Amino acid sequence: MSVIFQKKSTVIKYLRGGFVIKYFIMLNILISSVILNSLAPLMPVFQNRLNISISASSSIPVFGVLGTTIFSFIMSILISKFGVKKSNYFGYVFLFIGLLFFSFSRNLTGIILASFLVGASSSILFTSLTTLLAHLDNPKFGLTHAFFGMGGIIAPFLVSLSIKYDFSYRYLYLTYLILMLLMFIWNFFIKVPEAKYETMKFAKIKKTILKPVFFISIISFLLYSGSEIGLVTWISNLFIYFGHSADKAALSISMFWIFYTIARFLSDFVVKSINEKKIVVFCSLFSSVLIVIMLLTKNSYVFLVIGFLMGAIFPMIQRYANMNLNKDEVGLLNGVTYGSTGIGGMIFSYFMGLLSNKSIPSMFILPIIGLILVFFLQILERRGTKT
Repeated sequence: MSVIFQKKSTVIKYLRGGFVIKYFIMLNILISSVILNSLAPLMPVFQNRLNISISASSSIPVFGVLGTTIFSFIMSILISKFGVKKSNYFGYVFLFIGLLFFSFSRNLTGIILASFLVGASSSILFTSLTTLLAHLDNPKFGLTHAFFGMGGIIAPFLVSLSIKYDFSYRYLYLTYLILMLLMFIWNFFIKVPEAKYETMKFAKIKKTILKPVFFISIISFLLYSGSEIGLVTWISNLFIYFGHSADKAALSISMFWIFYTIARFLSDFVVKSINEKKIVVFCSLFSSVLIVIMLLTKNSYVFLVIGFLMGAIFPMIQRYANMNLNKDEVGLLNGVTYGSTGIGGMIFSYFMGLLSNKSIPSMFILPIIGLILVFFLQILERRGTKT
């Protein structure tokens, strides 16, 4: 179905230049990432302030992922009707309400609702922003995802400062609210030609989903994200099991995200010489091999190299899929993408936790298998494309 651009060709040319729009996208993703990644280091604070147990507090991140997953699938359909700019407004409204609940709620129910709304807003914004990015010339998927990685580095630092200087998390969330209000205002004034499409009918959705590039990418996203989230969630337990201190384990995670983010910055340059498929195939295979080596050698430095290799996988799969689907199909892809990542994260984290009853190292069989499956799926789709 053809794209219905509703603005003048000069505005389209401005969009194609892309610099202002790309900065808008990247800053939104950076701040959203900081908000999302503030939750984990704040969990002990919530447990203390709300006087709840660790098991009770686990419902907070679970509802966040639930919000992300539900609204990812909803937006994969509705973005074709609303367009990017209106979708952004929906995302901002959900986020503002969620941040207000984080700032003023005095009980667990309010914090759970806040987590759900923030998770929902992230899926709405990421779906609309990455769909907009796909319409630009030379979309910087690697660079854009690097800004998400930067949020993962910045958030724990901000939380640690707030704890150290007794700066309430409520004020931290109010600060985030002010920053996103600026993004909301920018969205109001920015000239974005709405890339709207006819609302996709079921037959069209079915046809799109059955395309190999679509369903193989979605399965790959689920497996990769599950492997990444599960790996990072439980790596501290592994390093402590190996005899490392808790401080060193925490430092290793921070360094992982730094190397991970560097890889995402570099991937947009590397892809000019090596295509996306080759990057994904290489990185997924050697990441799985390095996890095995890390388990055998008990060397935490190997984890940093794993972070560097894994950093490029998600944006390169996403770039390839967005570039090989019709423009009216990328909204569906990006919505289902973030839904699949949430499902993958929940499945892998849960079952890795169950495997811990057997042994800590056995938990990491799952990310090894997940990355190997990504390797084979990408090989399969690549061969299917050639034939």
